[in-house]
Amino acid sequence: MSRILIAEPEGFNPRAVELLRAHAEVVLSPTRGDGIARALDEYDVVWLRLATRISPALVRNAKRCRVIATPVTGLDHIAVDECAARGMRVVSLRGETEFLKTIRATAELTIGLMLSIMRNIPAAHHDVLQGHWNRDAFRGRELYGKSIAIIGAGRLGTLVATYLRAFGAEVVGYDPRVDFPAEAMARASSLTEALRYADIVSMHVALNDTTANFFGADEFAAMKAGSYFVNTSRGGVVDESALLHALRTGHLAGAAVDVVTGEPHVDATHPLVNAARSRANLIVVPHIGGNTVESFEKTELFLAGRVLTALTELGLTQ
Repeated sequence: MSRILIAEPEGFNPRAVELLRAHAEVVLSPTRGDGIARALDEYDVVWLRLATRISPALVRNAKRCRVIATPVTGLDHIAVDECAARGMRVVSLRGETEFLKTIRATAELTIGLMLSIMRNIPAAHHDVLQGHWNRDAFRGRELYGKSIAIIGAGRLGTLVATYLRAFGAEVVGYDPRVDFPAEAMARASSLTEALRYADIVSMHVALNDTTANFFGADEFAAMKAGSYFVNTSRGGVVDESALLHALRTGHLAGAAVDVVTGEPHVDATHPLVNAARSRANLIVVPHIGGNTVESFEKTELFLAGRVLTALTELGLTQ
């Protein structure tokens, strides 16, 4: 019988477990570090979220594992090319276009971060907890009527644009690879045009070899003075030192990020985290974009079906 390890089992959908157990032995056991290498030797399927990176060395040394399952679209935490070279399948949500139309958690968080940074919500809450009631200290700005640039106009960028239009914002998108629908947003002819246009820039760019640190000092300088920056894609697409410089000089009014470089190994010494401790105009949250009850329930059940299909095709099911 095939063996499946759920390496990050907290809150895992019991219906997905039931479906998998009808065809395989399923073990739910928190597994990280050296335990992942052992798991790749002992299980046919290793299912993980974002707390673990599967390096090329781990793939090369794996004795048993044939399937890596991860319920996300971004695969920068998996050595995908090495997996393909070794005949190991990566089962994920990448390319699952129809299903992903129902997964909107990250798009909703993006709007939440925009509202939080523009309306000073975290700072106002903290001030009240200190015993103050200083309404005028937290005068913010509205989304209505703002010009917003969506950088990366794929599924999430288009969803965010749709939500923003409901707020009465004007939205322009930039993505050299995507012919996105005109009803979602206007199309900028260049990245610079989009940045000069925007009161808010929202990042929705996949991390790969061509996009690492692609948004840097020149891009921040091209943004409007007093504008806002939001990133819910991957920390690695942004030069974080350039972001901090734009905040310290006052060129940016504020920034809110759900992703940083080096995650999940992030602590208070991380440059963005450290800066946010003393800077009210910088919000950092721990990659919670897709982390909702509804999103996990749907994706885990959906991916369980894809894992069973992969095992069948590999001749590893009963």
